[in-house]
Amino acid sequence: MSISMLKDIHSRGRHWTVCTRLSRMWDYRGGTDDGDVRHVDLVLLDAEGTAMYAQIGSDNVKDKQPLFAEGKVYMLKRFRVLKSKPSYRPVDNEFMIEITCHTLIEEKHDFQSDFPMYTYNLTKFPDLPSLVGETKCFVDIIGLITEVADTTTVQLHNQSRATVRRAITLRDTSNYEIKLYLWGKRASEFDADKVYAVGQEQPVIAIFVGTLMKSYKGEHSLSGNTACRWYINPDVPEVQAVIDSLHGTFQAIQRIAASEQLAIFQPVNVEPQQKTLEDMFKISPYDFPAEGFRCTITISRVDPFLSWCFPSCNRCSKTVLPDGIGYKCPHCKCTGSKFKYKICLMGTDGTDEAEFVFFGDMGRRLVLKDVNVLMRSCRSADGIPSEIASLVSQKYHFTVNVTSKCFEKPQRSYEVKHIHCAYGRQTTIPTIKKPSDTPTDDKHKAVLSIVGSSSAMQPHKDQHVQNVKDTPPPKDSPSFTPLKTKQPLSEHPSDGKKERNIRRRLLMDRASTDANLDKHDDSLDDNLEDSLGDATARSLTGSDGDGGSDADAGADSA
Repeated sequence: MSISMLKDIHSRGRHWTVCTRLSRMWDYRGGTDDGDVRHVDLVLLDAEGTAMYAQIGSDNVKDKQPLFAEGKVYMLKRFRVLKSKPSYRPVDNEFMIEITCHTLIEEKHDFQSDFPMYTYNLTKFPDLPSLVGETKCFVDIIGLITEVADTTTVQLHNQSRATVRRAITLRDTSNYEIKLYLWGKRASEFDADKVYAVGQEQPVIAIFVGTLMKSYKGEHSLSGNTACRWYINPDVPEVQAVIDSLHGTFQAIQRIAASEQLAIFQPVNVEPQQKTLEDMFKISPYDFPAEGFRCTITISRVDPFLSWCFPSCNRCSKTVLPDGIGYKCPHCKCTGSKFKYKICLMGTDGTDEAEFVFFGDMGRRLVLKDVNVLMRSCRSADGIPSEIASLVSQKYHFTVNVTSKCFEKPQRSYEVKHIHCAYGRQTTIPTIKKPSDTPTDDKHKAVLSIVGSSSAMQPHKDQHVQNVKDTPPPKDSPSFTPLKTKQPLSEHPSDGKKERNIRRRLLMDRASTDANLDKHDDSLDDNLEDSLGDATARSLTGSDGDGGSDADAGADSA
């Protein structure tokens, strides 16, 4: 049996056998602590020190994840080798491994004693600010721990529940300091008591891997979530170099209590207020609070002219444009993309009606199916899947905030940030009850008749779209024959016969206009079906890379 090294395997072969150590492993849940496991990520390390990223898909997590444990060595066979994701690379390698249902995993006990344990690519502290905004650009650093804080509970805007956070201060050989925040499970796993005790007697040098560079109100910091790991005083040359730079000086680690952190960071724990749609409409989009508002609404209708998914960039989560046989992001020039939800529904609570938008993972929570499943099963004429169409008359309790559309148009559009409760299908949809705005005096009636002579004869485009689903357009009469040539009207219609001819021509011209509107509606339906068909085809042949980011840009909760 021939064993290949990680540097030699590539996507053109299938029959590979590798012997690797599992350096680290974590669950990816889409940027939340309590979400479903999207995939399990692994960093593998061979005898030569070459590292490679591996992934277990959600379908195989139950069977394959229990076979792995960090630090152990495994023989792997029958796995797939793919091109690395463009924006989710825990280690620098051109290829990645996908663990499938066919993969054979065998733990090895007879391996060479000098098999490497750690893998990292250290970044210097002065270079860290340049990495702010790089989505899923993982950073590995080494530094002297000078401060360790107790855990605190904070509430973030993009999390439905409060999470735990711990702050650590690191210093490099040039006395450059930076804060590192550990979140959730990683904050609880960090043994602050042990590190503090050791730090009273000797320097504590730590290597942190899998962190992200962040910026908040002009202050740069590192963020460590599920992908983060740390090695305290490991026996590696880089640690010895930091110890030598201290020249025998020693500063004990400082312990920061939870009460002392309140002056530095005030947790955001504001509960959104309950509002009606009418009350929210009276509030300017510029005055909306960061936490948004809660509302209880019933889905009233689905606009058939709006798409329910879009091709999203794996790096910045913005819409990508067709480029040859694939897609390319016009913002960050990334070619990796995948389709995400953008479901637009109209909802009402009886006081007003507004648009509600469900992006990415929020759309999946609403429909309870992956976007690719709906794209493969969508075969209806109007392009709206039955799973989305059946949401009409369903009642929900949401937390929402305004979208960018509200700053451009008077109509209200809200992005759903959290689905608190689903009440099920309602027997009736609430009717909007508003006082009539029609004037009753003769003076106003005269004004309305003058305005109606020009504007009321031609329905507004938005009004036509709004009612197109409820009221089908009129059909052409089979006995009707439009005029081929229009005759000019007489300037002096004194003859009664000429007046009747003029009236006849006006009626026939108006019927001809209605017929043209019918043809225009048919063309819209055809265009909608064709465009959705193209999108479905692209989803089946396009890139399947996972950007690691949902909701939105910046999937990581920190």
